[in-house]
Amino acid sequence: MEADRAAAVQREPERTPSLQFAHHVERVDPTQRNRFTMDLGLSGRKALITGASRGIGFEIAKTLIAEGAQVAICARNEEQLEVASEALGPQASVASVDVSDLEALTEWATKAGDGMGGIDIVVSNASALGGTPRSVDGWTKNFEVDVLSAVALVDAAMPFLEASDAGSIVQIGTITAIEYHGYPGGGFSYGAMKAALVNWISALSSELSPVGIRANTVSPGPCYIDDGSWGKIRRRMPEYYEENVAHQPSGRFGEPDEIARAAVFLASPAASWITGVNLVVDGGFTRRHAF
Repeated sequence: MEADRAAAVQREPERTPSLQFAHHVERVDPTQRNRFTMDLGLSGRKALITGASRGIGFEIAKTLIAEGAQVAICARNEEQLEVASEALGPQASVASVDVSDLEALTEWATKAGDGMGGIDIVVSNASALGGTPRSVDGWTKNFEVDVLSAVALVDAAMPFLEASDAGSIVQIGTITAIEYHGYPGGGFSYGAMKAALVNWISALSSELSPVGIRANTVSPGPCYIDDGSWGKIRRRMPEYYEENVAHQPSGRFGEPDEIARAAVFLASPAASWITGVNLVVDGGFTRRHAF
């Protein structure tokens, strides 16, 4: 019997990765796909992404394009949008939009859907982040930028999503919605508003399942972006930065593309049986038991 087991082990073929996503390049080329890439069913799909001129939103756009999708992105900074447009190539359209201007956001989403000939995926990524003051103004800003923009975006895209055979909504959240993560001098509104979005996405998933539209949240842990929040914290508050790195079991922060791959999978038809989840992508930063 032992000899049979040994022979079986010798005959076992070498395992290969079952899932890899196309690696990003300086300029996205949809034809450059890793030979182990799983088909996510994104070829020819159309996606809207807010807050996507850099960071996580930009990486989501890059990954979607690398998987064969067409994207329309918006952000406020025109210079960053020009750089993003050059990097993303012809499969992306860009627009300067302040998402707190709900009328402008609705107009952009509608025009983008008409221009692409449909919308299959909506990624709500824009955020006022956690540096807002501990005041009514801070709460108002997070409410307008994080919550109301997400609602307006989805509402504007809904006719297109209903016409899609694989409609999908992905809300980018944060671990601060599920666990206390103090920021020196920061307000409490960021986590609270992101928690409200988790609740809203969960409700949407139940309401929209009968018409074939899925809705999920991706909640990142600390993610290092040099010109983003943690890059600034590293330079301005190095002790706080190092405390958070030390709390991370792997000894490092996440990177935008690691968040993007999770978001793109959930957005894709390959995740057709997943809806209503809050996927925490934090490398083990949060210490809760996730039953």
